[in-house]
Amino acid sequence: RRFRRPAMVAPFRRFARSYHFASPAYHAAFSPRVAVDTAPIRAAALAAHGRLVAETSPSGGPASWHASPMVSLLGGKRLEGGERVLTVDAFGATNGAQLLASTDEMEALLRQIEGPAAPRADLRPAIRRLEARLLEQRAGEMIAAQLVDFGKQDGVTEFEEAHQANPVEMRLNDDMWEAEAAGEIVIPRRPVLVPCVSNFSHFLDLCRKTLRCLELGIPVVVLSRSHTAQYPFRWAQLLADELAAERVDPTLFTFVSASLPNQQRLIRAATRAAASEPAAAAEGTPTPFLFTGARSLAALIKADVAPGMIASTQGPNLMVALGLPPSVAKAAALSATIENSGQCTALRVLLAPQAEATDAAVGAMLAVDAAATGADAASYLSAGQFAGLLAPAPVAEDGRPPRTPSGYTAHAASEGVSYRVSVGLPDDGLSRLEPLAEHWRQVVLDVATPPAGVDIASDESADAVGAWLVRHQPITCSVNGAVGRDAAPAVAAGAPPDHFRFARRVFERSA
Repeated sequence: RRFRRPAMVAPFRRFARSYHFASPAYHAAFSPRVAVDTAPIRAAALAAHGRLVAETSPSGGPASWHASPMVSLLGGKRLEGGERVLTVDAFGATNGAQLLASTDEMEALLRQIEGPAAPRADLRPAIRRLEARLLEQRAGEMIAAQLVDFGKQDGVTEFEEAHQANPVEMRLNDDMWEAEAAGEIVIPRRPVLVPCVSNFSHFLDLCRKTLRCLELGIPVVVLSRSHTAQYPFRWAQLLADELAAERVDPTLFTFVSASLPNQQRLIRAATRAAASEPAAAAEGTPTPFLFTGARSLAALIKADVAPGMIASTQGPNLMVALGLPPSVAKAAALSATIENSGQCTALRVLLAPQAEATDAAVGAMLAVDAAATGADAASYLSAGQFAGLLAPAPVAEDGRPPRTPSGYTAHAASEGVSYRVSVGLPDDGLSRLEPLAEHWRQVVLDVATPPAGVDIASDESADAVGAWLVRHQPITCSVNGAVGRDAAPAVAAGAPPDHFRFARRVFERSA
C-alpha cells in the first residue's frame, strides 16, 4: 500500500522506516479465517458459461462481446468513438471487439489523469457493499468470462481466496485510515495505474489493487491488455455500474482501452503530473504502477515509462524433494500442470535425489492421468480439477503454438509436456549459466539432482538452494521429506525432521 509520512520540521533529520510490518496490529489483521462454500460459486459459473456458449458468434467468442465491445470508461461513461479492432483469447482465436480510444478521447483521458489529486474521502462502506454484491451475485459471470477468454480451469478457487484474503486487507486498510487520521502517515491520492494480469485479475486487479485503493479515496486507472483483454473489461464494466449504484464519484475509476503507444503516453503523463505536485515531489513519490507479470517485462516498463513500478513477478518455482515417494511425485506433477502451467506458482524446477530422479521415473511421474489430458477448461471447472492439459493448448509467449524447447525431451505419452534431467540446478550462476526461460502456459520441467558426492539433505545442498533462490527470486519454494529419512524416534526425541532442518537453513540463507 502506498503512503507518505508527514514531513519532519528542520533541524530534525528525516528518515524512513517500515510502517506497521510485524507489529501486533499487523498480526491481528490475519484472523479470523473465513470459511467459503464454493459449491454455489461453481454452479453459478457453469450456468453462466453455458449462457456464453449459447450466444457464440460466427466471428468467434460471445456475440455480446462484439455487440458491446470493450471501450474506455471515463466518469461513468462509455467512450465509443475510436477505431474498432478484434480481440483474441489465450489460444490466439478471435473472441470479441474493442474500440481503441480516439484522439479526442485520449485527450479527455489525459485531462483526467493530469487533474488535481482527489480529496480525502472514506469510501469503505460503499466499496465494501458493492464488493460483496460483486463476489456473491456476479461471481458466476465473471468466472465464465475468464474461462472463455483465458481458458482458466479453476476460477472458483480465485474467488475463494478473495473471500478469505479481502477481510485481511480491509483490516489493514482500516489501520491505515486511522493512522492517517492520527497524523502518522499521509496517503497520496493521485491516480494509481493498474495494468491487468492475464490469469488472476479478479482477485489481484479488482479486489487487491482497485477496490482497496478506491475505498481509501485513491483514484484508479485500469489499462487494457493486448490479449485475453475481454474478461478484465467485463469486471470493470460491472464495477462502474456498481459505483454508480452506490453514488460514488465516477471520476475515481477509469478504464483505458487504448493502443500501446497511447497507454505509454498516458503513463508518462501520470508520472509528470505526480512529480509536479509539491508534496509528492518533495517525497520523490512517482505514480504507482501496480504490475503482476513477467520480471523481464516489469524491468523494461520501469526503465522506459513507469518509474513507480511496484511489481509482483513470477519466477522459476522450485520444489526440493528429499525423496520421491508417490505422494511427492504426484504433488510435483499437479504443480507442474496447474492451469496448463498458467499459474505464477506452477512448478518449474524439481530438485530430487539422483537415485530416484531417473529419466524413467520422471517420465512416469509426468504421465498425466487421462482425465487430466485433452479436456477444455469448462470440463475441468465442472470436475473441480485445477491441474491438467488443455486441448487445444494455449499459445506460447511469442504467440506461436507450443513446442518442445531445445535440450528438453517431449513426453512420450503426455502431449505438450517437456522435461530434462540433469546434474545441478539450472542457471545456478556457477557451473550452469544458461538462461532459464519460464515457458508460461507450457508444461516444461527441469529435474535437477545434486552433484556427485553431495547428499541432497546436506547443508551444502541447502546452501546451494538458498543461493539459487536469491538469484532467481521465485514466488514459491517447497521442501518435502523423504520416506524413511525422517524417523519417528528421532522426532520423539526432539530432533526435527530432516526436511524441517533443511527448510530452515534455506530460509535463513534466502529470506
